[in-house]
Amino acid sequence: MITLRDNQVEPIQKAIDFFKNPKAKPSLIVLPTAWGKSILTAYVAKETNDKILVLQPSKELLEQNYKKYLMLCGDDFDVNAAIYSASFNSRHIARVTYATIGSIKNIGETFKKYGFTKMLIDEAHLYPREADSMLGKFLADSGITHVLGITATPLKLQAYGSRENHHSKLVMLTSRSRKGNFYREIIHVGQVQEMVERRYWSPLRYEKLNFDTSELVFNTAKSEYTDESVKRAYDANNVTDTIDAVLKRYTDRRHVIVFVPSVEDAVRFASRYRDAAAIYGDMDKVDRQRKIEDFKAGKIRTIFNVRVLSTGFDFTGIDLIILGISTASIALYYQIIGRATRIDPGKTDALIVDIGGNIDRFGKVEDIVFEKGRQWRMYGTGGRLLTGVPIDEIGQKTRDDVVQMEKELEPDPNMVLTFGKYKDTPLVGIPEGYRRWMLEKFEWNKKNKRLRESLVASLRV
Repeated sequence: MITLRDNQVEPIQKAIDFFKNPKAKPSLIVLPTAWGKSILTAYVAKETNDKILVLQPSKELLEQNYKKYLMLCGDDFDVNAAIYSASFNSRHIARVTYATIGSIKNIGETFKKYGFTKMLIDEAHLYPREADSMLGKFLADSGITHVLGITATPLKLQAYGSRENHHSKLVMLTSRSRKGNFYREIIHVGQVQEMVERRYWSPLRYEKLNFDTSELVFNTAKSEYTDESVKRAYDANNVTDTIDAVLKRYTDRRHVIVFVPSVEDAVRFASRYRDAAAIYGDMDKVDRQRKIEDFKAGKIRTIFNVRVLSTGFDFTGIDLIILGISTASIALYYQIIGRATRIDPGKTDALIVDIGGNIDRFGKVEDIVFEKGRQWRMYGTGGRLLTGVPIDEIGQKTRDDVVQMEKELEPDPNMVLTFGKYKDTPLVGIPEGYRRWMLEKFEWNKKNKRLRESLVASLRV
């Protein structure tokens, strides 16, 4: 049986209560890396009396969540759980069913027939939610009524602008878009500082090495640096030699992950070190799993990785991460560093060596905080605003700018009317009957939303 940490009780209860609420809207629980999301899924699945589907984006996370459920239930509990995933060669349905979306996307009606109405989604930020997506199709066919997502990074990339002038923003999953927003509410946020202050995170040390970012170029959507420019910057800054120097300097580090731009870089590095391996997306899955197991066992000290082990790789022993890449994505940056945050008896801290200008761009992950004003926002070191601004302008606005902006948007009963019969008159000075007439007769839209709110406020003065 698992003994819950003090910061795990409340969000688990909120998740259980969510599934008991007959009018619950699709919602999120935000939990930092290393919080123990598999524990939450296990407790909620155990305490929810209805049939529940637990969705995760990978075979590795499915196995982790399923095993945690079995551990929690114990020998004396009626374990009514199953796995529906082609990756496991298992297609079984039970009261608690763990699945991957690719395996169930076309059988929503089957789950509807069995009476499933509840769904938990691990790593919820990874799933497109549009009606024509795999998840959207399944939800429509299955009749699922309650969807609760769990994630450390409740963010989505959104494109803006004209055909000639593109830009992209990272926004919260609850933010509205042209296609609407699937997740309506965030019912709990576990802040990163909770993990740090309670010492549930391994201490992190940061080392920034000189890096000239002038070669970095944004893609046409201004959402990320192009692969070609990342590679050019890597070569121009002689990152290969710098990585070699870092590995020689920190020989005491036992489990090292190095992020490099290309498969060629990873393979070349791995061939030069006796106890190293390359890991990349399209390599043989059996070979990749064998190398990962050897890494965990200590037979391999260093993995040279091409953006594969950035999400859901939960080995606690990682004590050195070297970023030999540059990214404009705070979500990717957070997920990468999150691999080193787990506590392990064999390490006293984890070292983050940045050879890509990433720390200057985003700051320390321990400083990340989610706050709700008029809407949810994400802030970083120094109060820099990380969401809701063009990605190529991150770092230019802070919390103080947001506070001022929201103050300007607040209803103002003393707002001066700029048109009509009472032009240049404060709202509170306009006869009450005329104000009520305005509220009833005017055509209200987003452009004059603040005027309407100010009119309402003026009637309360």
